[in-house]
Amino acid sequence: MEEVAFYARQTPVTVLTKVPDLPADPAALAKIVGGVLIHRDWAWKFGVKLSEERRDEANLRFVRAILTRLGSSFGPRPPEQRVAGTCRDFAVLLVALLRAAGVPARARAGFAGYFTDGFFDDHWVAEVWSEDRGWYLVDAQVAGGEPGIYGTGDLDPFDVPRDAFLVGGQAWRECRSGARDPKTVGTSAANLTGLWEVQGNVVRDLAALTGVEVLPWDNWGLIPIHYDDLPEVDRSLLDRVAAVSAAGGPRLLAQEALLLDPRLPVPPELIAPPA
Repeated sequence: MEEVAFYARQTPVTVLTKVPDLPADPAALAKIVGGVLIHRDWAWKFGVKLSEERRDEANLRFVRAILTRLGSSFGPRPPEQRVAGTCRDFAVLLVALLRAAGVPARARAGFAGYFTDGFFDDHWVAEVWSEDRGWYLVDAQVAGGEPGIYGTGDLDPFDVPRDAFLVGGQAWRECRSGARDPKTVGTSAANLTGLWEVQGNVVRDLAALTGVEVLPWDNWGLIPIHYDDLPEVDRSLLDRVAAVSAAGGPRLLAQEALLLDPRLPVPPELIAPPA
């Protein structure tokens, strides 16, 4: 099926210059990714204090740059020797390795409800295709941590429940309909909540469905406009594209959704790979 086959191909962000000799099993790869990356905002949990220079590693947009920083070994390493990134980097590196092994996968931007009780935090995970199961969610960040380090309880990081992780479009729809309190969605560490926090991941998730895996703080078009300042026509536009994100595509519909307004497509400077 062409829809699934698209996600077995690398994108400019995930393309590898050299394919590592690694297993194709998603769970095994998730553990490998978790053993070579460290979330810059959770490093203290591992007893690591990062310099500003190390924290800036989270701006490595392309997987090839992450791999250059990693070097040749994918073996587990002490936390202080791991590349510092964010949840997005765990997701895109896992996606890149799965695609290299011929397994369809894609990054999803949304909100996880398993880090803070009663709250859905800004987060990225990988979505993996199986002929038997269809699309399912894998959290490589959680998979790579010691049991309990993220406070996620009995969460299975290799099969994250759909009600535990909301893609951007689903979070938007629930908040807009009143099914979920917008004050319980956002970035808890920064005390940022509400639909303005949600609308960014609606657009970023839609972009990822079309093969453009941006950084979690990339802002363009409608994203930086505060929800309170959006006219109703723009809120309705986000309602339409959120439905595509919530449904996970299909890809061609996601591409069409990005063309509904010139403020939705990802700017070229966030797509072009380095020379």
